[in-house]
Amino acid sequence: MTETDPKAAAAASSTASAAEEARILVLIRHARAAAAATDIERPLSDSGAAQAQALATALSTRVRSADLLIVSPAERARQTSQPIIARLAPGRTLVEEDVYFGGGRAVLELIREAGAGARTVVVVGHEPTTSELAAYLDGGTTDLGRRVSYGMSTANAAVLRVESPWASLTGGAAQVIDFLTPDLTPDRAK
Repeated sequence: MTETDPKAAAAASSTASAAEEARILVLIRHARAAAAATDIERPLSDSGAAQAQALATALSTRVRSADLLIVSPAERARQTSQPIIARLAPGRTLVEEDVYFGGGRAVLELIREAGAGARTVVVVGHEPTTSELAAYLDGGTTDLGRRVSYGMSTANAAVLRVESPWASLTGGAAQVIDFLTPDLTPDRAK
């Protein structure tokens, strides 16, 4: 399922030049995990693997490719990223401990280092960091940004339009324009 904020969508299509300048940031919470000896070792459950596939499919209809994919070292995040890699063929993929251990400020610093050539950055991480960072960057300017501030379920993605260069990305400098949730039918969830 995809939800689009009508105000943000209208603003996104207002001018062709603005669309060319905009960058896309996708913040993803990993798919549903199973138990393991330690938290970082938790793999995806069967339903989580189906969620990851469904999310990658939904994401590929909204974002054609990725220049940079930043992934938590947690097993469930790395497994969630695999179908995304297959669909979006990122130019670079980085597994970064700060996505797991560092919180929103550390993840924001990683995004700021994306480089001027990167148009689309995707981050696969954890809650509450994912929703808190999306809400902070949106600054409460969109309905979806306010909704994301309440938290994100597993395999959800907030798609943000960023007008500033990555290096100067800060609170209120982006808009949540889409919120993706996996579309799982009972047959696909097995």
